[in-house]
Amino acid sequence: MDIGTALLIFVGVIVVWLLIDLLIAGGAMTAGMMGGMMMAAATPIGLIVLLILLALGALFAYVSFFA
Repeated sequence: MDIGTALLIFVGVIVVWLLIDLLIAGGAMTAGMMGGMMMAAATPIGLIVLLILLALGALFAYVSFFA
């Protein structure tokens, strides 16, 4: 994996994280990303979304390192 691909994955993860944070926080940015994820885990739907994001992150890490 070259540096461009790693950078693209990093930027993509940050953008998706920001979008999810905006959606779950009701359109307002929270004080920090961890606060946003705690708010996400506080609701049942947010917890499901958070678990899906964690599973996708694990899948991307597996594909990136073991492909």
